[in-house]
Amino acid sequence: MSLAIPNIKMTEKVFQIIINRPKPTLYGILGITIFWALFIPNLTIDFSIEHLFSENDPAVERYFAFRDSFGREDNVITIIYEPRDALNRELYKELEDLSYQIEEIDGVESLASIFSLSDVDTRAWLGDLYDEDKEWNRDSIIQKLKYIQSDPSLGSRVLSKDLRYGAFMLTLSDISNNHQDRTNILRKIKKLTITTSPSWTFSGVSVLRTEYVGYMLKDNFVFLPPIAIILVSLLAYVFRNWVFIVFPLLTVLITVIWLLGIMGLFGLEINIMTYIVPTLLFIIGISDAIHIQARFRENLSKNSSNPKETMLLTMIQMSKVIFLTSATTSIGFIALMTTSISIVQEFGMEIAMGVMIAWLVSIILIPSGIMMFEAFEKEENHTYSPILNWLSDLIPRHPWAFIIIPLMISFTAIYKIKDLSTDASLMDDLRPQNKLYQDLKMTEKYFGGVLPFEVLLKLDKENQESKKTVLDPAVFSYLQDIEDLLNIELKNSRFFSLSTFLKSIKRIRGEPDSILYSSTTIEQILNVREKGQPKLIDQKQSTLRITGLIENKTSSEMEEIYAKLDSLSKSFPSYLSIECTGTTVVALRTNDYLVQSLVNSLGIALLLISIVMAFMFRRKSILFASLITNLIPIFTVLGILSWLGISIRPPTAMTFSVALGIAVDDSLHFLLRYRKELRQGSNRVEAIKATIINTGSALMITTTILVSGFSVLLLSAFLPTYQFGMLAAGMIGTALLCDLTLLPALCLVLPNEES
Repeated sequence: MSLAIPNIKMTEKVFQIIINRPKPTLYGILGITIFWALFIPNLTIDFSIEHLFSENDPAVERYFAFRDSFGREDNVITIIYEPRDALNRELYKELEDLSYQIEEIDGVESLASIFSLSDVDTRAWLGDLYDEDKEWNRDSIIQKLKYIQSDPSLGSRVLSKDLRYGAFMLTLSDISNNHQDRTNILRKIKKLTITTSPSWTFSGVSVLRTEYVGYMLKDNFVFLPPIAIILVSLLAYVFRNWVFIVFPLLTVLITVIWLLGIMGLFGLEINIMTYIVPTLLFIIGISDAIHIQARFRENLSKNSSNPKETMLLTMIQMSKVIFLTSATTSIGFIALMTTSISIVQEFGMEIAMGVMIAWLVSIILIPSGIMMFEAFEKEENHTYSPILNWLSDLIPRHPWAFIIIPLMISFTAIYKIKDLSTDASLMDDLRPQNKLYQDLKMTEKYFGGVLPFEVLLKLDKENQESKKTVLDPAVFSYLQDIEDLLNIELKNSRFFSLSTFLKSIKRIRGEPDSILYSSTTIEQILNVREKGQPKLIDQKQSTLRITGLIENKTSSEMEEIYAKLDSLSKSFPSYLSIECTGTTVVALRTNDYLVQSLVNSLGIALLLISIVMAFMFRRKSILFASLITNLIPIFTVLGILSWLGISIRPPTAMTFSVALGIAVDDSLHFLLRYRKELRQGSNRVEAIKATIINTGSALMITTTILVSGFSVLLLSAFLPTYQFGMLAAGMIGTALLCDLTLLPALCLVLPNEES
């Protein structure tokens, strides 16, 4: 029996050319792919903290104003060493020689170590390390190390309290604070340290960024092999023909090459978010190819006499359907572009573009490949058939059971949504078993934190009672009050200010700490400071700086500290104010803002998808059924997050609009097939049964691939990627259950508005 073919239109003419001339079509795709591949080497990989900053945010503007006055504060590397024998003379020869070598590395602006203090304080001098005739007194060395460690400005930064660990603190020049230069500097230092006797740990924000890029690259190598194995295994099991395995894989591979080439052409970077784009496209982009192949086999079982005619009918049927499903998937990602974070905007744009490229490649490559290699096997029953047959019989008999049970489960989970938390810290991105996380925590324990935190005491010259500078003793005394508060609230942190610096000077000079220097004396002291040391006062002498490396804190804990500083400032004269800034402050505030922004993007995605659904079906009952079916997985997963005590953070918030765009595809496939069955004269029960059996198999195949693919992300070293994979797999899997149970049940019980 021959299937009817609609009148030839422009798109049908295109498909006829593809079907009748598969070989030239495939060569054309190959040529385009080679063209885009030429631009891939232009791609750069980097992770800058500025990537996480939102646009037009006052906190960001204050941070850049701070940097204009004081320079960067996120360019410090802490290198910790644990000696085998902390009192051995050879150890200090190694360390001194190493300090000279590190200082000579291009890009290293300054270096602080146990040897730094001896240049200005003879009591910190360890002695002539190379005079073998002079006795090496271990007790004397202990006393000198304790003296160094007790220095107010340097001690806690270069020696732990128990003297078990020492550290070099080096500052990178601004021009070298980029991924390539940081990587080269760290590589050189590691090459130097590997030949020494102590064991070494590298820590700091600069190390964090460099290692993040390494983890990004490693993740892609970790993800792609298991994803490829999953795709090959499932495609082989379902289709049992090499053409139906190879060409879907070629579809996603070509999609990735085209997208990376476009990114390279337009100078887009691969950053901490967009690094996962190729992996996601391998997972998401293969669905269109599977739906085309499944429908072709179904049609071939009805008309096997003319494969070309059957393929043309398949493409006429499917091109519009998969365009709509690709569009709704893209909407979920496009909604991310409504945020003001540049890397989130890029991520949403790139994936949305990739999904549409996958649609285009699928409708060209799949029919060409099948025709070229004459893969004309008919559809066969597979493992999903018994499940689908069981559902198609049971749902029409008990539709309300398939409505009430999911709703009850959902309401149980939804009840907990009110307890969801958005509290988070910057180190939440790393899993506790990760070595980088452990190194950061070790640094925090023995040397204070690694996260930059800046507190500024500012003089409001328009509101001052008399002419003063921040070096005036009446103003300067308030600086110590701020530092005392910080030391109480952030015990495992290290701070450096003009106050601590002057304490160190007084100790060196043997002067009592209670003595007050005049502003002239302070200026003279500041003028002879060594090059590369942190700037502690701005040029106009209107701002004093307390620079700190603090322990990991959540946003709510930091808000409490801000509140206490604000309360303290109210006891100051009206012409003084306190301002908190630094990368840690901006990143935490951006985190809170981004969560809210991503929740808004979910609403935008839902609205746009609803408009598409309303335009497609123009029936209130179907629109209602679709929305309920796709909202339940979202709210259920939100409730489960609350039950498990998992905070809503940018990666988890982002998942919902993304997963909604992907999950709604199954609803579209189901409802379009259901409408087709109704228009062919079937009643609602017959239409539901035919839709479950015929469309259900393709939905289960694609969802199995999606869930398996997103589950691979659980292997990531990044907690955000881990959570993104876990939530996306859970939501998409739950959405399939709703599409095959709740959606058909609702279609059966809701009023039938179609004439």
